[in-house]
Amino acid sequence: MNNVPRHKFLHFGPVLCGTSVDPKLIDELLKRGNKTKIDHRHKLAGHLDHENRYPVEDMVWFAENFKQYFIPYFKKLQDQNDNNYYYGRDGFNRILIQTLWINFQKKNEFNPYHTHGGAFSFVIYLDVPKELDDEIKRFKGTGVGPGSISFLYGEEQKGIITGHGVRPVKNDMWMFPASLKHMVPPFKSDVTRISVSGNIF
Repeated sequence: MNNVPRHKFLHFGPVLCGTSVDPKLIDELLKRGNKTKIDHRHKLAGHLDHENRYPVEDMVWFAENFKQYFIPYFKKLQDQNDNNYYYGRDGFNRILIQTLWINFQKKNEFNPYHTHGGAFSFVIYLDVPKELDDEIKRFKGTGVGPGSISFLYGEEQKGIITGHGVRPVKNDMWMFPASLKHMVPPFKSDVTRISVSGNIF
């Protein structure tokens, strides 16, 4: 048995990170998002009627209060001793949140496959109505379902997973490379799914 070869397994491709955010911060982010009326649709790929950018003072508040959620992800990407998920990029110790906006997705609205500017992006779910949860449970097709986010990496290959879907959950936050293609399909429920996104340099 001592002659059994030792295998090494290499995972390569984009590293995504999910975490849960303090509900108090979610409530404050929603409160600030409901106040801003700075239309940001001309900069975005989404087919949504309401996507508004946060003002600079809100971005400063966000950076101070949400940095605790970003730091573990960025450390993970730079850990050259991590045999599982070494990202292979040069180290960095500063980031700049360039844009922060809130999305109010309603019935039949959607985001086609697209990428973001900058180095990294993120999405935070502020409100996921129960009706949308129920619609996802009833969904019969392939994929995660209506109103979920789907990530796509590389070209389609048999036997290799090139896509990953994430079901929206209130208070959840997902971080990912800005160049990673992603989309959100429409839903039929007459509700509003509220999320916040941003770009990081």
